[in-house]
Amino acid sequence: MTVIARQFALMTESGYENLVPSCITSFGLYTEVLDTWHHFPEVEEKIRENLRKATGREFEKPKNIAHGSDVIYKFRNEIAKKAKYNLIDKKTGEPLKVVEHIGCHYAKMFPSKGVGGAEYPYVLVGMIESWGGKIIDYPERRHCCGFGFRQYLVMGNRGYSIACSKKKFESMQPYEPDMIITNCPGCPMFLDKNQYAIRELEGKTYGKNGQGIPVFTHEEVAGMVLGYDPWDIGLQVHQVPTEPLLDKIGIPYDKNKKHKSINGKDLGSPKNPVEWKIKNE
Repeated sequence: MTVIARQFALMTESGYENLVPSCITSFGLYTEVLDTWHHFPEVEEKIRENLRKATGREFEKPKNIAHGSDVIYKFRNEIAKKAKYNLIDKKTGEPLKVVEHIGCHYAKMFPSKGVGGAEYPYVLVGMIESWGGKIIDYPERRHCCGFGFRQYLVMGNRGYSIACSKKKFESMQPYEPDMIITNCPGCPMFLDKNQYAIRELEGKTYGKNGQGIPVFTHEEVAGMVLGYDPWDIGLQVHQVPTEPLLDKIGIPYDKNKKHKSINGKDLGSPKNPVEWKIKNE
């Protein structure tokens, strides 16, 4: 709580009143702490004293806290009006098939704080529908991505971590999704990298034609439909290559700039996964 109070103090010192975290765990923690202080003001006073002793700082509580995906959701229709590309197969005219993954700490801790509650959150569905895609339901839709902190940060638990991801991939594979969208920075990392790990361990891929299923954050998808350069929003650092999806939508990219910095510096190319049908050249 004292660490969070320091965050609030930095906000106060900078003149900010509203907080928009991208990390869903941070969103859950900030919400939980403020709720605790509301019911137990003596705890808040204790934390204020801890912060004074540790840093000499004071803070004002945020007037509003909203998760980053809530903000994008609110403006999803405005984004759609400005979109240069839609989540549609340019050759067939059919909507892309999208599976969504909601970070566990977004709505499960405080269902009333997330758009749509815990079981049927609408925050990502609303974006995809507004941008032309089709949401695909699948049995393990609400299952953990495999992160879970202790599941991965403790080395002995990493088998459980990858098993969680695999359970989701096995569940969504029969529906042949074109992409996965998440609303958490951690979830896409595991849904992306664990596809690489499973390919290395078992030689198995979950996308069509031997490809992986590309994974994106809601911010990346918003950037894609608005016409941002794919490499400017970091799509080159994904383990599962994103080019097949970019080609399907019709989003242009320069493959010669994929692994170069904004200043043109060569950042180095990753080793090609043998099983991916598209290489990371």
